[in-house]
Amino acid sequence: MSSPVINQDMIQEILSYLPASKIGKFRLLNKECNKRSYESWFINLNLLRTNRISGYFIQHYIVKGHELRTSFVHERSDLQNNGVSIDFLPPGMIKIEACDASHGILLCVKYTKPSRGYIVFKPTTKQYQVIPKPEVKGWDMSLGLAVIGLNPFRYKIQRLSQSRRMCMSRGIYHLNHRTFMCEVFDSDSFTWKRLENLRLPKTDRLIFSNPIQVSGFLHWISRNNNVIRFCLKTETWSFFHTPNSDVFSGLVRYEGKLGAIRQWTNKDQEDVHELWVLKSSFEKSWVKVKDIKSIGVDLITWTPSNDVVLFRSSDRGCLYNINAEKLNLVYAKKEGSDCSFVCFPFCSDYERVDLNGRSNGPTL
Repeated sequence: MSSPVINQDMIQEILSYLPASKIGKFRLLNKECNKRSYESWFINLNLLRTNRISGYFIQHYIVKGHELRTSFVHERSDLQNNGVSIDFLPPGMIKIEACDASHGILLCVKYTKPSRGYIVFKPTTKQYQVIPKPEVKGWDMSLGLAVIGLNPFRYKIQRLSQSRRMCMSRGIYHLNHRTFMCEVFDSDSFTWKRLENLRLPKTDRLIFSNPIQVSGFLHWISRNNNVIRFCLKTETWSFFHTPNSDVFSGLVRYEGKLGAIRQWTNKDQEDVHELWVLKSSFEKSWVKVKDIKSIGVDLITWTPSNDVVLFRSSDRGCLYNINAEKLNLVYAKKEGSDCSFVCFPFCSDYERVDLNGRSNGPTL
């Protein structure tokens, strides 16, 4: 007796009513189910049926007034942002430093003299928690945030910093791209822990950016096209190379895996972004997925689905549907303005989380 044929449309219809945390388990059913669950039509339907919101926090710095402004832009221009903002946070200059885009949790630094404070928050429920300051004094060079548990709720923050001494040579300040002090904050213990310094080879340099979080790892890319990986579970570092010796412009997350973007010019003299994906989190072999034609905007920095990418430059961000070849402007610099943009992808439900649900440490 033959096995019954699985109706993929029926499966996708059922999955569209499930929260994102449960969809991941069903992606293991088969390759087609996995691939279709990352398509934009399914993601948009799932967002609608599970009362979630997806979009971008845009921060722009006004140079003349030394002012930092933050706004939220819905991914779909025909929908409202439902009051999502950071206005509920304590007053002061707030700078978003990291975001777990899949769980709607952000980390910001509040710059208030004489010291700064670190705040973890969930905008959709207007919850926030002030966390202790790092024990190591220094300049924040890169911060990563990842939710590692839902019941109980738990997250970790990874901080790379540098002291003034690390950046001085013969009395002259030089930006150090090789050596960083490393700390980890665990919401369970509610403390920072100092780890060994991160040191890159003498011939290499870290590209300062927000790390890409995939499957319990944070990833950065170096100027020599090395992937620098931090494991949130073991709190250890590892290194491996991008697909080949060519120059790769950055890393992305694609269908739940780590992706690398290579920019090149094809035989028709067209600028193309080549997408490669790591086969699995425990392998170091890559596979080419697709070519994406350039639209005149610098970099691909985010893939909200497997058929839509976010192109971003210093003055604008655009969502591009690869199949339909349709372009939607997310944000743009106003003519004559003197501001620069930073964009944080964001997707969240409206369920409250227990920011104080740790097993150790004080309760705020």
